[in-house]
Amino acid sequence: MDFQNLKWKTALALLVIYLAVFMNWSWVWGVLFIMWTIPALYSGHTHFVEPIDRETDPVFFWLIVGTWIALSIFIIAFDLSKLF
Repeated sequence: MDFQNLKWKTALALLVIYLAVFMNWSWVWGVLFIMWTIPALYSGHTHFVEPIDRETDPVFFWLIVGTWIALSIFIIAFDLSKLF
């Protein structure tokens, strides 16, 4: 393995996903959805099952981004509600 070219952000994200599944931390998925949403809003394109561009497929783009935002809010709020 070439550690100089290691994609450390990807490796860390995979580790966090493994930990989230093992520890049953649903809120991590909400954070991941936010992490997918922000670049999509800035760039105007995203990847779901296939590349989606805001200019050519605005309905699908906004459905995907809106779904990610709604899921983020729901998942994080649900986990926070279990604390109180």
